[in-house]
Amino acid sequence: MKKTWLLLALGAMVFIGGCKSSGSDKEIATDMCGCFNMLKSSLPADGVKVFDKAAASATPKETFTEEIGKLEPETAKKVTEALMSTAQAGSPIYECLSKLDKKYKTTEKDQQVMTQRMVDGLKDNKDCNIMLALMRMNLKK
Repeated sequence: MKKTWLLLALGAMVFIGGCKSSGSDKEIATDMCGCFNMLKSSLPADGVKVFDKAAASATPKETFTEEIGKLEPETAKKVTEALMSTAQAGSPIYECLSKLDKKYKTTEKDQQVMTQRMVDGLKDNKDCNIMLALMRMNLKK
């Protein structure tokens, strides 16, 4: 499970670190949301609920870990495999994020600042809990 988070975090952070702000944070976050929402089709309904709970939680990492632990092993495996696919070159999500990387440019070097900007950009988007959960899990307190 830790390997999954490491790969996912690295993939998301490489993209975010490479983002350049020729668009607003809300615009960038909304576009990224579209990429991450591609996961929904490969996740069981219970898996989507895990992200919903983590996105709304004051402690998203802990909530995600707790909720994924409650899933049936096969469901948890599907969620993990779907997350792993986001870091694989050629996957639809990876390709989507790569296109956005070319579209947006920013001078922000601090990963935590950029992640917080994406979280803030999503605050009014009610249909982006997968990305919101992942971004919030990458924020350091």
